[in-house]
Amino acid sequence: MKKIVTLCLALVLLLSCSSALAAKKFTFSHVFATDHPVHVALTEANEMLKELSGGEMELEIFPNGTFATYNDAITAVQMGGLDFACLDSAADWLTKAGVLLGPYVFRSYEHFENFKQADFYDDLKAEIGEAVGVHQFDHYNFGFRHLTANKEIRNLEDFKGLVLRCVDFPPYSELQKIFDVNITAIPIGDVYMALQTGVADCEENPVTQIVTMKFYEVQKYLMMTGHMLAVSGTVMNLDTWNSLTPEEQDILEQVFTFEANRIDELVQQNEEALIAQCEENGMTVIRDIDTTQYQERVPIVLESYPEWVELYNQIQALEG
Repeated sequence: MKKIVTLCLALVLLLSCSSALAAKKFTFSHVFATDHPVHVALTEANEMLKELSGGEMELEIFPNGTFATYNDAITAVQMGGLDFACLDSAADWLTKAGVLLGPYVFRSYEHFENFKQADFYDDLKAEIGEAVGVHQFDHYNFGFRHLTANKEIRNLEDFKGLVLRCVDFPPYSELQKIFDVNITAIPIGDVYMALQTGVADCEENPVTQIVTMKFYEVQKYLMMTGHMLAVSGTVMNLDTWNSLTPEEQDILEQVFTFEANRIDELVQQNEEALIAQCEENGMTVIRDIDTTQYQERVPIVLESYPEWVELYNQIQALEG
C-alpha cells in the first residue's frame, strides 16, 4: 500500500513539475515610465494573458529601458535575446512603413482607428513583420505630437532663427521641411537640459511625454499643432512566435489587440487632464493654430519618399 501511495505522490509531483516547465514566461522590454499608458496597458494585458492561458503564459516586463534601449530592444527581439519590444517605425526595413509617422498623415483619433479597421491594414502588418523579421501585432498611438517653445509660434515666419529638437531618425527629421526650421537631434533624456541652456529653442512631443519630462518647467508655450501621430506597435521574436500552437498564437493576438486598443483609450482619456496639468504649471496653451500652411508642405516630404505615396493616399481616403 505504501508503495502505491509513494508512486502516486511521485506521479503527482512529476505532473506538477511538467506543468511548471510547460508554462511560458515571455520577456518584454520598453523605455516608458510605469505610469505611462504603454506600461499601464501592458500590465493589464499580462493579467489577461495569464487568465486566457490558464496561467500557462505570462509576461516579464522591463520598463524604463532597464533591459535595453529602444533600438537595442528591437535588435534583441530580432536576434532572439528578447521576446517582445515596441517598434515605432519599420522604415529602416520597409520604407513605406515610415508614412505611419509622417507629418499630417492622420487627422484625428477616429481616422487612426479607421486605419486599423481598413482592408489593407492586416496586409501591411504582415509586410512589416516579414521585412523586419518579427511578428507584428496591432499598432497603437501615444497621442498627437505638439510643439513647445518659449515664444508663441503660429506660422513659418515665427520659426526663423530657432532650433527645434526632434527625434534623431526619419521621418521625424522631416519636420525640418514642414516647419522650415533648423533641427537638432538630442536624446530624450538630455532634452530638458538642452531647452534650459538654449542648445535647443523648442521641441515637439505628445503631451504624455511633455508632462512626464516636465518640459513645462523650461518652455512657456504649448502649440497644439498635431503635426504627427505618435504611432507604435508590439513586435515578437519570430522563432518564439512560430514555436507556439495555433491556440497560443490566437491568445496572444487577442491580448495584444486589447493592449493596443487600451493604450489608444488611455491616451485619449488622459489628454485633456495632461494639457490642464501643463496650464497649471504655467504653460500657455494655444489651441487655435492654423495648420494649413504646414499641411501644404507635406508634398515636399512625399517627394523625398515616393514609396510612401500609395499608402499615404490609401490612408487619406479613409473617413475620420
